[in-house]
Amino acid sequence: MITYHYDGTFEGLLTVMATAMAQNDEVNEITAQDDWQPDLFTELRHLETNPTTAEEFFTKCKKQFSKPVVLDIGKCFLSEESGIEKVLLDFIRLLFAYGEPIACNLANPTVMRVRKTSDQVSYEILRMQGFVRFRKLPNQYYYAAIEPDHNIVQFLAPHFTARFADQLWLIHDVKRQSGICYNRERCLFIPQVAINPDIISASRSNSFGEAHNLFAAEEYGYQQLWNQYFQEIAILERINPKLQRKNMPARYWSYLVEQVR
Repeated sequence: MITYHYDGTFEGLLTVMATAMAQNDEVNEITAQDDWQPDLFTELRHLETNPTTAEEFFTKCKKQFSKPVVLDIGKCFLSEESGIEKVLLDFIRLLFAYGEPIACNLANPTVMRVRKTSDQVSYEILRMQGFVRFRKLPNQYYYAAIEPDHNIVQFLAPHFTARFADQLWLIHDVKRQSGICYNRERCLFIPQVAINPDIISASRSNSFGEAHNLFAAEEYGYQQLWNQYFQEIAILERINPKLQRKNMPARYWSYLVEQVR
């Protein structure tokens, strides 16, 4: 049994997959953890990322499988779930062995895990499209901080590029320090966002405080108007905290402008 160690990137995982399949290795685990310790029955192999190998393997997958299946693979990787790398290797082996129809066989535990994980990521993308809250900065950029469970910030680009095509904006994944930035011409992925930490703190729900200098002069007024609107449209007799937490989970409340009940 072999455990592959890689650098945690998608290219790195593709390199591992291509190597493992070419050598027909019996893989026990694929890990990016530096402190992982093998047991007596497992061989640990560290595999350096090979961009050429990764690109060739991914191109082969895209030619062999439909776009939805390839997208499922990408979503599963960005889910960052523990052990998902080995699941994806098993899934791709199934696809090459039996063809794409195997991807519909939900009785297979590997296929079911891939479908479930992809659906979870898709659901969070949809949720974040509604939960992102922008705050205007002095430089005219609209800034939004998020902390999603999955690494989905790049999947938000098409929605917000279409919705706010005439604005300057930045969506910042605080948990991973990455983000996407739109300059009215194109949307760019930023692997490491450098921003004043006070802006992040002031972006948290109900913590605007006296940090007016961090935002555009009109921002605080906008927040007050939005909160007033949010409170006024509420029907007190129909407030249902249990249902609200189901549709708007508390873990997403930190960066909301409105004061959630």
